[in-house]
Amino acid sequence: MFLLAEILIAVGSISILLLANFLRKLAAHRRRFKDLPKPPHSFLFGHILLFIRANKKFSKETHSKIPLNVVVADIQKNYQLPDLFVFDLWPLVDPWLMTGDRKVANQFLNDYRRHPMVLDAALQPLSGGKRGLVSHDSAEWHDARSVIRTVFSVNNVQRYIPSMARYSKQFCDSLLKRAAEGSSFPMIEPVENWGADLTFCFLLGEDTGVQMGGRGVETNLQVQALISQADHLFSVNLWKNYQQKRKRDQCLVSVRNLIETALKDALKREQPMTDDFLCLTDSLAMKYKEEFPDRTEWDEDTLIQHLDTLATLFLAADVSSMVLTYIFCHIAQDPEVATQLREEHDAVFPGDGNATLRALSENPSKIKELHYTTAVIKESMRLRPPGTAGTKAPNGQTTTHNGTEFNLDGFYVHLNPLPHSLLPIALTRPAYGEPLLSPSKPLLCPIPRDIRPFSLAPTAQHRVGNPLFSPYSLQISLTPHRLADSWRPFQRGQHSCMGENMMMPGLILALLLTVRDIDITLAYEEDDVDLGPELGGKAYMAGNFAAKPARGLPVVVTAR
Repeated sequence: MFLLAEILIAVGSISILLLANFLRKLAAHRRRFKDLPKPPHSFLFGHILLFIRANKKFSKETHSKIPLNVVVADIQKNYQLPDLFVFDLWPLVDPWLMTGDRKVANQFLNDYRRHPMVLDAALQPLSGGKRGLVSHDSAEWHDARSVIRTVFSVNNVQRYIPSMARYSKQFCDSLLKRAAEGSSFPMIEPVENWGADLTFCFLLGEDTGVQMGGRGVETNLQVQALISQADHLFSVNLWKNYQQKRKRDQCLVSVRNLIETALKDALKREQPMTDDFLCLTDSLAMKYKEEFPDRTEWDEDTLIQHLDTLATLFLAADVSSMVLTYIFCHIAQDPEVATQLREEHDAVFPGDGNATLRALSENPSKIKELHYTTAVIKESMRLRPPGTAGTKAPNGQTTTHNGTEFNLDGFYVHLNPLPHSLLPIALTRPAYGEPLLSPSKPLLCPIPRDIRPFSLAPTAQHRVGNPLFSPYSLQISLTPHRLADSWRPFQRGQHSCMGENMMMPGLILALLLTVRDIDITLAYEEDDVDLGPELGGKAYMAGNFAAKPARGLPVVVTAR
């Protein structure tokens, strides 16, 4: 009995010491946020319960996962938080500094360090590996980027433009076929096929014919199955976890076998697959032959790195699909933008789709003259970004708010691009998600259905009485440089997305070869969930990995 009492006293004493130590650390941690803007703050729970409630509110209403930036934007709106504020989720995870301020954003993106949590929880399980572009080792990651840089160069992508144009013409033909049927359909389906054709051909060098029912159809289905699991990587149900992992492994085996075969075939070829452009597998093989001229087989370590890199890039096709779907969503809600697009397309590429294909074959760089089209794409990505950017603050990193400098050691800096669809912005404090049509005084920014690309189009002819036109856009100096340097969800600095060089021309071509031939009407039903216009309305973003419009954006297409 005496021994039991001693044990209980010892356990109690240790527990009290551990609790006291935890409370001491908790108090010290909470003091860090004394002067920083934040939502209502609990000493014991910080913002953990607030964040859980905000997520539950959306999931209960939509029965789907909502992107983090949408949840954060909703909290920011409810508590009228400024451009920079804190989420204190300690001790579950490190604290988050949320910002939409361009100066703060660039400060971190230019010294961006990838967050291991993103790799471990998302990209590595989907790609099926831990090397190359999903490696924790920064030196290996930079090496993987350097070996693919040539393929994503502006010059090589320009050579690929005629092929992208042909795929976009096939995309238009598929929409015209659906128009003849007269029924509604999810726009995401033909868009995903278009994105797969562009990506697979650029990576492998051959036409896998996804849109035409070729062998790439099965690969695209496997990639989409992988992406669909991005929001369901873990469940408390062990049997469900097993089933998900089994399905994911089956898809990965199929996709990675295709990539491995393509890499081995490229190493055996005497000449590249095509003279039009340099595909990624041929580029990797050429560099390997230069380094090891006597080898006819890949060494195992290099092959694994390239496999993981290519598997990651296969997943990236879905990002362009999500972006294009939302562009069509915005155009469907604003016919005036479609009218302006058609005017620019007719001015730069007179004639029908076939005449446009011939012009692009003769002069691929001519798409650079489509300034208004580029601005529409940029504005749509501002309103519905294809992803969020974040980084762990380097040791010693600080930021200043209201004249006070704050040490950000241990912070996870999350660059939230959405709040400026919801809150006033003044030009005196340019925002990372600054609207492309900037007001001369604080003003409620345009809601997502109100797309305003005019201020970035240096040669656009503004119509008299156009409801989207602001006289302020004539008072500022607009250049192609500003258009290129406008807010980009692809990030900046050493982690900037090289895929932007291919994605932007691909999106421009898709609009160029479709908008003149079709009209699009949204086909949501009256009882569909509506989150409000600032969060996308019935076309709210669903999912986290390349989040798509709810229900895949049901539309009815009409031939013009």
